[in-house]
Amino acid sequence: MTTVLSGKPTFGAGRVFATANIANPTPARALVPQSQSIDFKRKVESLFGEQQLAVAAGAGSMEVTGKVEYSKSVARIMSDILFGDSGTTGSYAEADKESGTVAATTPYIITVANSATWQFDLGVVNAVTGAIYSRVAGGSEVLGKSYSVAAGAYTFAAGDEGVNMLISYAYSVSTSGETINLANQNQGLTGSFTAVHVLPWGNEQDMYVFDSCIASSSSLSAKQSGFGSQTLEYTAFVNGSNTLGTATFAEAA
Repeated sequence: MTTVLSGKPTFGAGRVFATANIANPTPARALVPQSQSIDFKRKVESLFGEQQLAVAAGAGSMEVTGKVEYSKSVARIMSDILFGDSGTTGSYAEADKESGTVAATTPYIITVANSATWQFDLGVVNAVTGAIYSRVAGGSEVLGKSYSVAAGAYTFAAGDEGVNMLISYAYSVSTSGETINLANQNQGLTGSFTAVHVLPWGNEQDMYVFDSCIASSSSLSAKQSGFGSQTLEYTAFVNGSNTLGTATFAEAA
């Protein structure tokens, strides 16, 4: 046992890891953690007689939950931990208000820069008037009001030729990033993982390890003029050996 010191402080957000309970898992680390918490909630049953105070109390069920807030996106937390699904290489990117000029002759088209990997439309604005155009079926375009699009080719009405448009759309990137299929998984033991909480202070560390956990919620928030954050919350339960996990402390009891 270590020598009893003066009590280890808890300072800063510490570190949190989540590792899927699968063969050869890669741990997911909550990057740039902002806060973490662990809650042990026990239901206490009290026995009352004629008087106001309980004559006995017994421990009922206990729930153990954890939460971490972090500030850099981690795809593995979404794939392995939250949805229990694998990802593939590739991602989507957004072209925001890409400038283009409607062709001077029919068909009155703007072909966007990433038309070869165009995925879906995100809107068109007339750069001259500021008008937000409506999308319509091909052949139904109205001057100054609407457009149609197919495979990254945006078609406008006669009279819009030569006009500068601002086009927003999504396109695929095949060689970088990760795409996760957010499938409708079966209920039950989906995404079971091991949670590790590390609370350092100098050379001392307290650590909590929960062997079997299920993610209960995850959230993403962003704000104007500030960094966003993400959260992961989970519920822990006992493993096949009827053990919740371990808690280790830098200083002895």
